[in-house]
Amino acid sequence: MVRNNIFICPFIVPRNSPSMFKLLYTFILVLFLVSCSSGVNREHNSQKQDSIASDTNIVFSKVAVLKIPFPEELNEKVRIFNTDMSVYATFSYDSISEETRCKALEGNVITYAPSWNLIDCFYEDYNAEYGKIRVGDSWKLIRKEAIYEVHSLDSYFSSLEYCPNKSDVFYQEDLHTIILHKDPSSLKCRIMMVKNDWFLIQDGDFKAWVRWKHGSKVLQDRLRYDI
Repeated sequence: MVRNNIFICPFIVPRNSPSMFKLLYTFILVLFLVSCSSGVNREHNSQKQDSIASDTNIVFSKVAVLKIPFPEELNEKVRIFNTDMSVYATFSYDSISEETRCKALEGNVITYAPSWNLIDCFYEDYNAEYGKIRVGDSWKLIRKEAIYEVHSLDSYFSSLEYCPNKSDVFYQEDLHTIILHKDPSSLKCRIMMVKNDWFLIQDGDFKAWVRWKHGSKVLQDRLRYDI
């Protein structure tokens, strides 16, 4: 009798019941299609969430310009601390090149150019003695007396020049429509507006939006201070 039936777990369908067989086949086919659709939607949602996570805009409002080189009386006092006050990094001074350096900051702040006495970081106030500077993806503490001045984000960048490199992509205001330029490295742009991870830049008749950071990571070697 088993040979006269088709086994489809958890059902046994008699061969002499074609209508029942068709109904069950249709039911299983629908279940299979729904399962596939659900898997595709889960994959799509996962990709969408990954895209959103990787493009998360971290908003900063202030920039600290460090007092480089530090006054002699600060040389032994200035350290960068973790928020638990353990030492994260120290500065060193090269008397030959006259450069103040801190390797932990290189590539992890807005500007790290010891040869130009420039170390600029995203900033937040902390307490009367310390301020917070952003180093990579985390906040660190530094003595306020090591800070030369603090600017709002807009005023800081409005005084700078943005010089794109060949890898930069320019967009219209929707941040999706690409604007082509035959020689991006020839541009020397004013920064007209800061909007999260994006600058609105302008050089003569050329005007476009360009990404200047990914979250806390600032794209390096594009800012110029000699306008």
